[in-house]
Amino acid sequence: MAEVKSLTREEEKILFSTLRKFKDVEAERDLNWMLLMRYTARRVQTVHLLDEADALEALDKGYLHLASEKQKGGKKDSVRGLDKKQEIYLVDAARKALEALLKIRRKMIAASPESSYDEQALILSRRRQRMSIRAYQQRMTHWCNTAGIVKASPHWLRHTWAVRRLQNSTTGEGLRQVQAVLGHEHITTTQVYTQPSRDDLRKTMQEAAL
Repeated sequence: MAEVKSLTREEEKILFSTLRKFKDVEAERDLNWMLLMRYTARRVQTVHLLDEADALEALDKGYLHLASEKQKGGKKDSVRGLDKKQEIYLVDAARKALEALLKIRRKMIAASPESSYDEQALILSRRRQRMSIRAYQQRMTHWCNTAGIVKASPHWLRHTWAVRRLQNSTTGEGLRQVQAVLGHEHITTTQVYTQPSRDDLRKTMQEAAL
């Protein structure tokens, strides 16, 4: 069974608190796309494809609606059993992240009104075009280095959501719920998250030392 790479509670706290110390627009942008990924369990491929219209609709309806072309593998995923369209409920933290990303987008555009920009993309690069997936990965590496934590990829945020959900689950339905949110066709794919997390192993080691 593949290893699940996720942030520990302490690493997550350090990463986000580090980002909040920086007040420039790129740091604010990075903080909020990370929070959006963390609290919606979306892949970076999906966040990369989000448009301003997607964010406005989500804030209006309370759900982030994801057509198949904005999920892993695009339309081909429907052949493998994934829903053609997935709805993700916006918890308060996800809603605030979307609201912030819309404000940041407007701020980046207003900073240079005569320059061209991507008229649809929600999250803009320094050049005000849709951020590439590689750019998300590079920014994550940059902030992990700045925070002094383990080198993580954006996908760790999706894993972190799944691990926390199962850690906090008090019923036997937790695994099925995680499967539904992550869009896994088979429960065996989701069962990887039942392995002990790095938080669990650290706690075990501490308890064994008593």
